[in-house]
Amino acid sequence: MVKVTVCGGGAAGLAAAATLQRSGADVTVLERTDAVGASWRARYDGLRLNTTGRMSALPDLPCRQREYGEFPTRDDWVRYLEDFAAHHRLEVQFGVEATRIERAGDGWHVETNRGTRVSDLVVVAIGHDRHALVPDWPGRDGFTGELLHSSAYRNACRYRGRDVLVVGPNVTGTEIAHHLVAAGAAKVRVSCRTPPNLIQRKVFGVNSNVLGMMLERLPVRVADQVCWLTARHLFGDLRRYGLPSSGDGVATRLRNRHQAPAYDDGFVADLKAGRIGVVPSVRGFDSGSVLLDDDSSIHPDVVIAATGYRCGLEELVGHLGVLDAAGRPLTSRGDTHPNAPGLYFNGYRVNMTGQLRLMRLDAEALAATVDHA
Repeated sequence: MVKVTVCGGGAAGLAAAATLQRSGADVTVLERTDAVGASWRARYDGLRLNTTGRMSALPDLPCRQREYGEFPTRDDWVRYLEDFAAHHRLEVQFGVEATRIERAGDGWHVETNRGTRVSDLVVVAIGHDRHALVPDWPGRDGFTGELLHSSAYRNACRYRGRDVLVVGPNVTGTEIAHHLVAAGAAKVRVSCRTPPNLIQRKVFGVNSNVLGMMLERLPVRVADQVCWLTARHLFGDLRRYGLPSSGDGVATRLRNRHQAPAYDDGFVADLKAGRIGVVPSVRGFDSGSVLLDDDSSIHPDVVIAATGYRCGLEELVGHLGVLDAAGRPLTSRGDTHPNAPGLYFNGYRVNMTGQLRLMRLDAEALAATVDHA
């Protein structure tokens, strides 16, 4: 029986574990926290999936609308992941963190905080958004206001009556800005270096990720143009409200930067009504001031940096030659790199159909590869 270690007890790791176990492998999942779906549990209160439960479901367990909602909330999705692990009777070892993976003959050694595990195969699924990224702005450490990364944001209630700047109005930043307005923040502004590509969860009554399945078949330039025309129809020209054009299209940004479009959930209405203002990108800090690229400055009480994440795979597998220059895996879809046969990744691929759907498909591909090896 093939012995497999899966690093990570989130959606990608659980999906891979279930398909491999179904194919006859002896699978153990290592999860550094005390519960599955830890990254989802840590997200902000108002989070909903941008894909339907039906499209987001993992292998062999439907995510039915009547049980988890059409677009599951954070808590509904966590409950689904718990149900999934129980349904497949997965062996998950909690409180065990993989720290380094090394080749050992025809197999692998997985070094952890609780000793070393020996496995025939290893699946890395510790999360696409693992390490919060805050730019090293000049003067950042001396800012006298409150500065936090969006990963530390939980809800907007504590910002009622305060002046808040959100840096990075993309997938997360646009939602947080809208939540702040709804909760009664005194002033909400977004600082925009890279304008977002905006879309809605449903377009003309159809889930946008279903449309994404069709757009994936088109040339990138054509898909960009279709998305641009759709956004213009839905939102109009937002430049008159201070939001510049995105510059690159949805498909191009997904391909080059692995960044999904921002799903509008009230941000555009707030922008048009003047409840959210747009300012230039942040250049640095000076005591209580935020310095902007147009040489002006503002004085918010709070700065929320919705500035993205790094995969954080370098310490774990960076020495194996399996990552690109940005630190993302060079292989996916059940493939293994020639430098590291038997080492697989799941959860690091992004396209217009939704990342969770890809986790399911890649888990199935991975199991098929192992089954036929």
